[in-house]
Amino acid sequence: MAQAIDMSVIEQALSGFTIPPQPEILQHIQQQLDSAEPNIKRIAALINLDIGIAGFTLKVVNSAFFGLRRKITSVEHACAFLGVNRVIKLVRSVLLRFTLAEGQNDKFTLKLWSSALQTGNIAMTLAKHFNFSQDIQDDCYSLGLFHNAGIALIHQQVQNYEATMQQGLQQGRGYSEIEEAYFHTCHEVLGYLIAESWSLTPELCNVIAYHHSPALMLESDSLLEKQLFSLLKLAEHFSGESRQLYGINLDPEWEQYKSAILEVLDIEPLQLPELAELLHRQQISTVYSV
Repeated sequence: MAQAIDMSVIEQALSGFTIPPQPEILQHIQQQLDSAEPNIKRIAALINLDIGIAGFTLKVVNSAFFGLRRKITSVEHACAFLGVNRVIKLVRSVLLRFTLAEGQNDKFTLKLWSSALQTGNIAMTLAKHFNFSQDIQDDCYSLGLFHNAGIALIHQQVQNYEATMQQGLQQGRGYSEIEEAYFHTCHEVLGYLIAESWSLTPELCNVIAYHHSPALMLESDSLLEKQLFSLLKLAEHFSGESRQLYGINLDPEWEQYKSAILEVLDIEPLQLPELAELLHRQQISTVYSV
């Protein structure tokens, strides 16, 4: 496991920031899952209470990832197909996206969540291709959506976040270094707190907390953490995350730790174009298609 988060760092990072609580719909769904016999019809009914959540649930289950021959047109069928455990993971991710982006329609927020969705889809698809378990595939999707959630909190409360980060990154400074210098917090720690409050697994929380600390994560004594971290960084590379968010073509973290990341996944650099082609066949764009 990665080293424990320093609580004094958490208290400092939280100054002036409020972590969004789990919405009432998710709490009711969680109550169903915690019961002796979860009621799939009740869960579907709860999802249907919000047209945005219901629509996104159908969009995901009908995506190329699942390769269905016939489209699923109702939340009830989607829940039956996915199963209750996968439904809660999906709904949790969808609700987080809606919660943090509520009232935020500016260009950067839209880019942030578009990038998160793409990274989550790529990480999940790669995990499936590498024959990881269904749980890891689902966790990769959640990781893609949650890993930059802390950015949304900072952006909501400060001015010129995008420009400040762009300038700092062009100067070769690290993400956390820039954020702590200008905003007195960092999105990794805020993301960790969001993930923990939304009941993500300890491994996911740790990867989110240290996803800009490759040296630390790659030395973790938890194979699962290293695998999740490596899948996330590979997905970030394919999505061109730094270019999408900040217009920066360079990714120093990837360039420095690429070999170690690929070693965790037991793949070679020459396989990257082949993996990009796999993603293209799943209708997922990558930097290799530009």
